[in-house]
Amino acid sequence: MERSSASVDDRSRRDGPCDLLRKGAEPTMVCQKCQKNEAVVHLTDIVNNTKKEYRLCKECAGIHGVSIQAQIKKHKQFTLPDFYSDPDTSTGSGRGDAADQECSQCGMSYSLFRKEGKFGCSHDYQCFRSELDSLLEKIHASSQHLGRTPGRFRKQVSSRAQLTQLREELSNAISDEQYEKAAAIRDQMRNLESQR
Repeated sequence: MERSSASVDDRSRRDGPCDLLRKGAEPTMVCQKCQKNEAVVHLTDIVNNTKKEYRLCKECAGIHGVSIQAQIKKHKQFTLPDFYSDPDTSTGSGRGDAADQECSQCGMSYSLFRKEGKFGCSHDYQCFRSELDSLLEKIHASSQHLGRTPGRFRKQVSSRAQLTQLREELSNAISDEQYEKAAAIRDQMRNLESQR
Protein backbone atom coordinates (compact mmCIF):
# COMPACT_ATOMS: atom_id res chain seq x y z
CA MET A 1 0.00 0.00 0.00
CA GLU A 2 2.73 2.38 0.87
CA ARG A 3 4.47 1.77 -2.45
CA SER A 4 1.42 2.64 -4.52
CA SER A 5 0.90 5.91 -2.63
CA ALA A 6 4.57 6.73 -3.13
CA SER A 7 4.28 6.17 -6.85
CA VAL A 8 1.22 8.42 -6.97
CA ASP A 9 3.21 11.12 -5.16
CA ASP A 10 6.12 10.68 -7.56
CA ARG A 11 3.80 10.94 -10.53
CA SER A 12 2.14 14.10 -9.18
CA ARG A 13 5.56 15.68 -8.60
CA ARG A 14 6.68 14.83 -12.11
CA ASP A 15 3.60 16.34 -13.74
CA GLY A 16 3.05 19.16 -11.27
CA PRO A 17 3.92 22.85 -11.48
CA CYS A 18 7.23 22.34 -9.65
CA ASP A 19 8.49 20.24 -12.55
CA LEU A 20 7.51 22.99 -14.98
CA LEU A 21 9.50 25.51 -12.97
CA ARG A 22 12.56 23.26 -12.99
CA LYS A 23 12.42 22.86 -16.75
CA GLY A 24 12.04 26.61 -17.29
CA ALA A 25 8.68 26.12 -19.00
CA GLU A 26 6.90 28.68 -16.84
CA PRO A 27 4.57 30.76 -18.99
CA THR A 28 5.25 34.49 -18.76
CA MET A 29 2.66 37.20 -19.19
CA VAL A 30 3.21 39.58 -22.08
CA CYS A 31 2.40 43.29 -21.86
CA GLN A 32 -1.09 43.94 -23.21
CA LYS A 33 -0.04 47.32 -24.62
CA CYS A 34 3.24 46.73 -26.50
CA GLN A 35 2.93 42.94 -26.85
CA LYS A 36 6.75 42.68 -26.54
CA ASN A 37 8.01 42.86 -22.97
CA GLU A 38 7.15 40.76 -19.94
CA ALA A 39 4.27 42.20 -17.91
CA VAL A 40 5.43 43.09 -14.41
CA VAL A 41 2.57 45.42 -13.40
CA HIS A 42 -0.84 43.84 -12.83
CA LEU A 43 -3.67 46.34 -12.40
CA THR A 44 -7.29 45.59 -11.67
CA ASP A 45 -9.96 48.20 -12.36
CA ILE A 46 -13.47 47.66 -11.00
CA VAL A 47 -16.10 50.10 -12.26
CA ASN A 48 -19.84 49.47 -11.81
CA ASN A 49 -19.14 45.87 -10.77
CA THR A 50 -17.24 45.30 -14.02
CA LYS A 51 -13.73 44.00 -13.47
CA LYS A 52 -10.99 44.74 -16.01
CA GLU A 53 -7.45 43.52 -15.63
CA TYR A 54 -4.41 45.09 -17.25
CA ARG A 55 -0.96 43.55 -17.46
CA LEU A 56 1.74 46.05 -18.42
CA CYS A 57 5.51 46.02 -18.71
CA LYS A 58 7.52 48.52 -16.70
CA GLU A 59 8.08 50.80 -19.69
CA CYS A 60 4.41 50.98 -20.74
CA ALA A 61 3.30 51.54 -17.16
CA GLY A 62 5.79 54.42 -16.86
CA ILE A 63 4.97 55.92 -20.26
CA HIS A 64 1.27 55.90 -19.55
CA GLY A 65 1.76 57.49 -16.13
CA VAL A 66 0.50 54.63 -14.00
CA SER A 67 1.33 55.74 -10.49
CA ILE A 68 -1.02 54.30 -7.92
CA GLN A 69 0.86 55.88 -5.02
CA ALA A 70 0.44 59.37 -6.46
CA GLN A 71 -3.30 58.83 -6.85
CA ILE A 72 -3.64 57.55 -3.30
CA LYS A 73 -1.77 60.58 -1.94
CA LYS A 74 -4.02 62.96 -3.85
CA HIS A 75 -7.20 61.13 -2.74
CA LYS A 76 -8.64 61.39 -6.22
CA GLN A 77 -10.69 58.81 -8.05
CA PHE A 78 -8.32 56.42 -9.76
CA THR A 79 -9.51 55.02 -13.08
CA LEU A 80 -7.23 52.99 -15.27
CA PRO A 81 -8.71 53.66 -18.72
CA ASP A 82 -7.31 57.21 -18.55
CA PHE A 83 -3.83 55.79 -17.93
CA TYR A 84 -4.19 52.87 -20.32
CA SER A 85 -5.14 55.02 -23.32
CA ASP A 86 -2.39 56.16 -25.67
CA PRO A 87 -0.92 59.43 -24.35
CA ASP A 88 -0.54 60.88 -27.84
CA THR A 89 -4.17 60.32 -28.81
CA SER A 90 -5.72 61.10 -25.44
CA THR A 91 -8.21 63.93 -25.76
CA GLY A 92 -8.28 64.84 -22.10
CA SER A 93 -4.58 65.49 -21.76
CA GLY A 94 -4.51 68.76 -23.67
CA ARG A 95 -1.13 67.92 -25.18
CA GLY A 96 -1.99 68.26 -28.84
CA ASP A 97 0.36 71.21 -29.39
CA ALA A 98 3.09 69.81 -27.13
CA ALA A 99 3.24 66.55 -29.08
CA ASP A 100 4.02 68.53 -32.24
CA GLN A 101 6.57 70.82 -30.56
CA GLU A 102 10.22 69.95 -31.25
CA CYS A 103 13.50 70.86 -29.58
CA SER A 104 15.43 73.39 -31.64
CA GLN A 105 18.77 71.71 -30.87
CA CYS A 106 18.15 67.98 -31.27
CA GLY A 107 14.76 67.78 -33.00
CA MET A 108 13.19 65.62 -30.26
CA SER A 109 9.39 65.91 -30.07
CA TYR A 110 7.39 65.51 -26.88
CA SER A 111 5.49 62.58 -28.34
CA LEU A 112 8.81 60.85 -29.12
CA PHE A 113 9.97 61.50 -25.55
CA ARG A 114 6.77 59.93 -24.20
CA LYS A 115 7.30 56.94 -26.50
CA GLU A 116 11.00 56.37 -25.72
CA GLY A 117 11.08 57.64 -22.14
CA LYS A 118 14.31 59.63 -22.52
CA PHE A 119 15.42 62.99 -23.90
CA GLY A 120 17.74 63.71 -26.81
CA CYS A 121 19.68 66.60 -25.19
CA SER A 122 19.80 68.74 -22.06
CA HIS A 123 17.87 71.55 -23.79
CA ASP A 124 14.76 69.32 -23.86
CA TYR A 125 14.19 69.92 -20.13
CA GLN A 126 13.58 73.62 -20.83
CA CYS A 127 11.77 73.02 -24.11
CA PHE A 128 9.16 70.70 -22.55
CA ARG A 129 9.16 72.24 -19.07
CA SER A 130 5.41 72.84 -18.80
CA GLU A 131 4.60 69.30 -19.92
CA LEU A 132 7.24 67.84 -17.58
CA ASP A 133 5.80 69.64 -14.57
CA SER A 134 2.39 68.08 -15.11
CA LEU A 135 3.94 64.67 -15.89
CA LEU A 136 6.12 64.70 -12.75
CA GLU A 137 3.18 65.82 -10.66
CA LYS A 138 1.13 62.94 -12.07
CA ILE A 139 3.87 60.40 -11.34
CA HIS A 140 5.27 61.67 -8.01
CA ALA A 141 2.31 63.71 -6.68
CA SER A 142 4.60 66.74 -6.70
CA SER A 143 6.80 68.59 -9.15
CA GLN A 144 9.21 69.65 -6.41
CA HIS A 145 11.73 67.33 -4.74
CA LEU A 146 11.23 67.21 -0.99
CA GLY A 147 13.87 64.67 -0.03
CA ARG A 148 16.35 64.87 2.80
CA THR A 149 19.20 67.34 2.73
CA PRO A 150 22.67 66.21 3.86
CA GLY A 151 23.50 67.54 7.32
CA ARG A 152 26.34 69.80 6.25
CA PHE A 153 24.10 71.63 3.75
CA ARG A 154 20.89 71.98 5.82
CA LYS A 155 21.75 75.39 7.27
CA GLN A 156 22.82 76.72 3.87
CA VAL A 157 19.66 75.48 2.14
CA SER A 158 17.48 76.82 4.95
CA SER A 159 19.05 80.29 4.74
CA ARG A 160 18.64 80.32 0.94
CA ALA A 161 14.96 79.49 1.31
CA GLN A 162 14.56 82.26 3.90
CA LEU A 163 16.32 84.74 1.62
CA THR A 164 14.07 83.81 -1.28
CA GLN A 165 11.00 84.32 0.89
CA LEU A 166 12.32 87.63 2.23
CA ARG A 167 13.05 88.88 -1.31
CA GLU A 168 9.46 88.16 -2.27
CA GLU A 169 8.17 89.93 0.85
CA LEU A 170 10.47 92.88 0.11
CA SER A 171 9.18 93.28 -3.43
CA ASN A 172 5.58 93.06 -2.17
CA ALA A 173 6.25 95.67 0.52
CA ILE A 174 7.84 98.04 -2.01
CA SER A 175 4.99 97.58 -4.49
CA ASP A 176 2.49 98.31 -1.67
CA GLU A 177 4.59 101.39 -0.71
CA GLN A 178 5.26 100.06 2.81
CA TYR A 179 8.78 101.43 3.01
CA GLU A 180 9.30 100.94 6.77
CA LYS A 181 8.39 97.27 6.45
CA ALA A 182 10.66 97.02 3.40
CA ALA A 183 13.57 98.49 5.39
CA ALA A 184 13.03 95.94 8.19
CA ILE A 185 12.96 93.10 5.66
CA ARG A 186 16.13 94.45 4.02
CA ASP A 187 17.87 94.41 7.42
CA GLN A 188 16.78 90.80 8.00
CA MET A 189 18.23 89.89 4.61
CA ARG A 190 21.55 91.54 5.46
CA ASN A 191 21.72 89.63 8.76
CA LEU A 192 21.11 86.33 6.99
CA GLU A 193 23.72 87.08 4.32
CA SER A 194 26.33 88.04 6.93
CA GLN A 195 25.77 84.76 8.81
CA ARG A 196 26.66 82.70 5.76
